[in-house]
Amino acid sequence: MSEYKKIKIKSNQSEVTELMSFLNDIVEFDSKYRSYNFGIVRFYGSTIDYSNDKLSEAVTIFTDLNLFLEAIINIEQIYEIEILIDNSIQNIKMYSDEIDAYKNNQICLEFFDDGFWEMTSKDYSLIKFIDRKYIKSESI
Repeated sequence: MSEYKKIKIKSNQSEVTELMSFLNDIVEFDSKYRSYNFGIVRFYGSTIDYSNDKLSEAVTIFTDLNLFLEAIINIEQIYEIEILIDNSIQNIKMYSDEIDAYKNNQICLEFFDDGFWEMTSKDYSLIKFIDRKYIKSESI
């Protein structure tokens, strides 16, 4: 049995709207995630206030969901993004192998320019919860 489970979800609206929905779903599933660390380890996109340079230059870590939401409120469009969510701040970093990111973080949420999201988690119940909410999803 794998250490993590992954789901792929086809994008069908604004990436920013979908990101907010996924974050709400994660917290709806278990409120403990609200106080986890959120890190943007990869970002290509545009922001209202041109803060995308800051988000795309280095790993940016936020110590809870509220701080993360304040930072992403200015995102206009997402071409690619990788967000790591974990209770240990040391696990949120750029990994040369994406499998290490999956193994070392509770949740990895990614958007790809091809128009789909992937959510990977050690919490199989979370993936099952998300799978039921989104019709255009498939387990990988």
